[in-house]
Amino acid sequence: MTDWRRNYRAVWVSLFTTSMGLMAFLPVLTLHVGEAFAIDDPDERLWWGGLIYGAAPLTAAILGPVWGALGDRVGKKPMAIRANLAIALTTAFMPLAPSPIALLVLRAVQGAFAGYVAPAMALVTQDAPPEHQGVTIGRLQAAMALGSGLGPIIGGEITLQFGRPALFYVTSVLTALAAVVLWRGAREVRPPAAAAAAPFLREFTVATAQLLRNRVFFVLLLLILLLRLGQNMLEPFVAPFVHELGAPAWMAWFCTTPEQGVERTIGVAFAVLAVAQVLLTPLWGRLADRHGPLRCLAVLAVALGAVLAATVLVATPNQFLLSRSLAACFMAGSMTLAYAAASRRVVTGRRTLAFSLVQSCMQFGFALGPQIGSRAALLGATQHANLRHAFAVAGAMCALSGAGMIVLRRRSAGAVDQQTQPIGGEGI
Repeated sequence: MTDWRRNYRAVWVSLFTTSMGLMAFLPVLTLHVGEAFAIDDPDERLWWGGLIYGAAPLTAAILGPVWGALGDRVGKKPMAIRANLAIALTTAFMPLAPSPIALLVLRAVQGAFAGYVAPAMALVTQDAPPEHQGVTIGRLQAAMALGSGLGPIIGGEITLQFGRPALFYVTSVLTALAAVVLWRGAREVRPPAAAAAAPFLREFTVATAQLLRNRVFFVLLLLILLLRLGQNMLEPFVAPFVHELGAPAWMAWFCTTPEQGVERTIGVAFAVLAVAQVLLTPLWGRLADRHGPLRCLAVLAVALGAVLAATVLVATPNQFLLSRSLAACFMAGSMTLAYAAASRRVVTGRRTLAFSLVQSCMQFGFALGPQIGSRAALLGATQHANLRHAFAVAGAMCALSGAGMIVLRRRSAGAVDQQTQPIGGEGI
């Protein structure tokens, strides 16, 4: 077994475990805020939920490139371990937060020291053969998807048995275990000492400027940001939307109370994302290797926009779950294709930083999307927020991103940046 395959196995397990832990509490974070701090007003609860949900991705987006550059300098493995330990420590204190402000600060600190995906992905892809980049990233994304799907289901059962605060302790334990797996299982050759002799700030500035001077890569980052804003602006509000619709009739076969039905419907709404990602993410990766990741990402964005816009019309929980399942088929490939498109535009020595810039765009989507979603839900509302308005805005943003990717690909076809050669196959 080559080193990259050994690292692939360790990273696969760590991504699965961390994603499962985070998704045990993130889908119901807005509900926890209302319950823990006795916030009865639905609009105020949505506002605090979106703010607290988005605090971690916001700080992660700001500091992610710094951690990425440090990973290229001192090693990807230490950065991935640090991120998991940071998540474990901050999450353990969250159920003890005495106020929404305190929970907001903990989430912000968590994001500032987290950012586990970019170094973990780079640790594997730096030595993976170029012709397997897309499918390898897809399989790692499938690990995250599987963990993300099991997380809400496990979280729902833990909530019913031990209460919602117990979710945070479970997350802390799981992410600590992920750090141990990386520590024991992954191997990495540290960068040469001569490369680390240059002042870090100057090296970081030069490397970032070099990447951003690549016009295709820079515009790609902006379009990924727009796509993720549309895709992620709805996630904190899926649980409240399910509360509005109620549980489907067939859920009564698995529940004894209406409350159980709603909790488990929320779990299903997030689990379908994971099922689609586990089944379809490797397929998106193979399509990227064959047809080009940017082309596939453009198709995905337009189709996702159409599905999200159509969700405005749903009237029953079954219709919502069907729409959610269809959207999940396209969401499954968004992260894989974004990383694959970036991977083809950068040299290996800058891959962690490039992945961190991509991850920052995704994190800005997580951070700012809920704020845009909460404001979109208030558009035209006479009394309380209308979450259907948020679905319409999200669909438009995703479709606009896809259209931009189509234009970018056509205008840059055949253009190869001299500083950042593609690593095989179609350049964009």
